[in-house]
Amino acid sequence: MASQMFCPHCLHSQLTPFANNNPVADFSCSQCKEQFQLKSQLPNFGRKINDGAYGVMIKSIHQNMRPNFFFLQYTVDYYVKNLFLVPSFFFTPEVIEKRKPLAESAKRAGWIGCNVLLEKIPPEGRIPIIQDGNILQRKIVEEKWHKIEFIKKSPLIERSWTIDILNVIHQLKKKDFTLQDIYQYEKALAMLHPNNFHVKDKIRQQLQILRDKNLLQFKGKGKYVLK
Repeated sequence: MASQMFCPHCLHSQLTPFANNNPVADFSCSQCKEQFQLKSQLPNFGRKINDGAYGVMIKSIHQNMRPNFFFLQYTVDYYVKNLFLVPSFFFTPEVIEKRKPLAESAKRAGWIGCNVLLEKIPPEGRIPIIQDGNILQRKIVEEKWHKIEFIKKSPLIERSWTIDILNVIHQLKKKDFTLQDIYQYEKALAMLHPNNFHVKDKIRQQLQILRDKNLLQFKGKGKYVLK
């Protein structure tokens, strides 16, 4: 990664590794200062991925100190098969699952780890870099990043809403949808955001934001198209 990977944010040609055992990040970009963590494994990445300490993860999210996350799948011959990036601003507390404390008999008794719930990150937050051994053009990777970078500028609660609405849109499994389609998820969204008592207003607001940021096309009369 240090010698071959470019920065997806600014296309700087190389990443700089941190010292071993850094509790949060593995690499940084000397040009734009973005930080990255790497998770690599042989099998396919499933619905959830084991990660480090739960407390460290949640603290980094609330303090906006979460690095971007590379997920790398390699072959038995150590060739890179798949590599994708989840930008830091797609990490919210809802994406992190708290694991049970380690047993008293364990070497680190009481330690609490976490799982990253990939299934709760919409496709816009999973930027492909290598797919089935094929390397995507760097400019395409950068464009995908910058198209959704507006989420980074929002407070954590607003980021959660945007991500949740994107997830709902993809759950519809169709590009053309209506406002009424999204309203069907009102109860589920209310459970995710119990302190918001105007869920339908929030849905309309988020759809307008996604339209303004060119992720949706508004066709009038409550009809939308996912771009």
